[in-house]
Amino acid sequence: MVDYEKLKRDINQILGIDLTAYKDQQMRRRINQWVERHQLNSYNQLVETLDKDLEHREKFTGYLTINTSNFFRDTKVFDVIEEKVLPEISRGNRPRIWSAGASIGAEIYSITILMNEARFTPSLLLATDLDETALEKAKAGVYLPNQIAGTPQKYLDKYFTKKSNGDWIIDESIKKQVIFKKHDLLRSVYERDFDLILCRNVFIYFTSETQKRLINSFVQSLKPSGFFIVGSAEQIMDPASYGLQRVSYCIYKKTL
Repeated sequence: MVDYEKLKRDINQILGIDLTAYKDQQMRRRINQWVERHQLNSYNQLVETLDKDLEHREKFTGYLTINTSNFFRDTKVFDVIEEKVLPEISRGNRPRIWSAGASIGAEIYSITILMNEARFTPSLLLATDLDETALEKAKAGVYLPNQIAGTPQKYLDKYFTKKSNGDWIIDESIKKQVIFKKHDLLRSVYERDFDLILCRNVFIYFTSETQKRLINSFVQSLKPSGFFIVGSAEQIMDPASYGLQRVSYCIYKKTL
């Protein structure tokens, strides 16, 4: 398993995922864990399996793109979103909101619940991800108990139904408000004129150069005075160089 550079080229060709943009050490460790877990003898055998086995390919893509999420993740951030960000972007406006790297949809659904509670009316609630399997799970809106663990009880009672197997399904009234699309942060065109963009716990897997490129792209997609929210391990160094101002923990505002 020595030719990691060849593996990156093969994965790009088969899955369309450009691993040169990711931190080598972290990504290589994840891939090695996958190879060992599935008792594959080499990177070549992994590539052969990905090429021939659709189910293995889908599972590997989900593993590689690290689709973990839960509702109202990081209470400190969601408190500010609820108390400051959503009221500001909704004042005299029907805001456009984008959850990038949305995974299984927990984040965008959390935002949708808060918008409904405050009776704010968005013009767009968009959630995107590279992994189509994750997007299908998001559209289905069925969640394990640990994925809804941070949800306030009043929202569980109002917007969720508990199934007999212990899973929770989110109400159709919330699901139908969100548009889900496949989007590659590294290659796809970014839509514009958003009032709020969330891209949380995604940057940490990319190289510093790729992070800078993505931040610039997101800022260009924001309206003037729009908000950009990142993950707790992704504080932006020198936000002013991107035309951003830090307004709270993990939350930035466009100044240009």
